[in-house]
Amino acid sequence: MKSDNPPTKHHYIPAFYLSRWADPKVTEFAKVHGGKIVAKAKMPERTGYEERLYEMKGFEPELAQQLEVKYFKTTDTMTADALEMLYRYGHNAPWNAKSRTAWTRFMMSLLLRCPEDIDAFRKWWHDDFSRTDAEAEATYQAARTQRDPETFSKFLDSQPLATKERYMIETLHSLLEHDSVGKKINNMEWRVLETPASAPRLMTSDRPVIRSNNLKGEQGHIALPIGPRLLFIASHDTQFLKDLLRVDQTGLVKECNRQVVEGAMRFVWAVDESQTRFIENRFGRTPQPRLIEQIIGRRRQDEPDVS
Repeated sequence: MKSDNPPTKHHYIPAFYLSRWADPKVTEFAKVHGGKIVAKAKMPERTGYEERLYEMKGFEPELAQQLEVKYFKTTDTMTADALEMLYRYGHNAPWNAKSRTAWTRFMMSLLLRCPEDIDAFRKWWHDDFSRTDAEAEATYQAARTQRDPETFSKFLDSQPLATKERYMIETLHSLLEHDSVGKKINNMEWRVLETPASAPRLMTSDRPVIRSNNLKGEQGHIALPIGPRLLFIASHDTQFLKDLLRVDQTGLVKECNRQVVEGAMRFVWAVDESQTRFIENRFGRTPQPRLIEQIIGRRRQDEPDVS
């Protein structure tokens, strides 16, 4: 797919999502050199992005942005409609298969699309690309000619950068579309909690997804702040969802904010600077375990299941 003006500003936290904290600007808290936290008012389009983040190396400029154009841009457009539906209808939203899948895909993407995730995946991919096993080497030797590299590993290592990147992006795309994880989330009970005016306002960050280690177990859940007063949460445990309505809502908001802020890497976003001290005391204190790290670890152990 070619584009006359392929986009190079790639939002890993989309503007349509951040706009829920903006009027018309969102307050960006950024960790700068030396660990200092700097607050600035930003338009949602001017934060949460990195230039050429999803660019496919070795490709011509008009083809290099395919992942952004063909996947993330399309996913984000569909998700913007799903988010609007959550705002209008809450957990009574009239989902269909397309809109429900779009929202699930969006949450999954937030676990895999940030700069640190992409950097880690790319490094692992290129380091691991030429790794083979005895069976693959034997198959290669049976078909090898005198003009071919001596080993299958050397053959793989000799492939053009564009070839390696194309396979990398195809693999990353398959992870983003992982049917097993997506089905788990799609089959959960979905709720939208509206927090009271007496509670602090919810914040978000570049690590906004809150999740339990086991999505299917007791109290297993996945949650995402979707605005200063709205929290999306899904679980198979219906009693857990009912209990959330009865807990202290101020405490619930503080716990959500704690996880979102302590898990942040580069940015936290809020409606204003009223929670600056909370952010300064907790920014990045407990880095969130990254799904991409789990995937890489399992693949290194030849374990194909990422769910």
